[in-house]
Amino acid sequence: MIVKKDNYEYVLKDTNNKEYQFNIEFYNVEKLPEVGDFLFMSEKLLQEKNAVLSLDCLESEYGRKIESADDDDIVVLMIKEEKIYLKRVYG
Repeated sequence: MIVKKDNYEYVLKDTNNKEYQFNIEFYNVEKLPEVGDFLFMSEKLLQEKNAVLSLDCLESEYGRKIESADDDDIVVLMIKEEKIYLKRVYG
């Protein structure tokens, strides 16, 4: 869950109350997430310390080609009841 937001700086808290800090930029998302919204991501992404994440729609030409639903670059943004599937883009 997003527990704090300051421009691009997001603080996330997992189900064990552990906090993670990321600099996240969202591309091609109609509404940006706010405190209380959720980001579901792989353990691999969570373990990147002070990471900068750029997230775009799954159809984006940027980033790796997603070939599996288990891909570590997939992130699900949940705003209220709406799920938005994104992928990590690089560059």
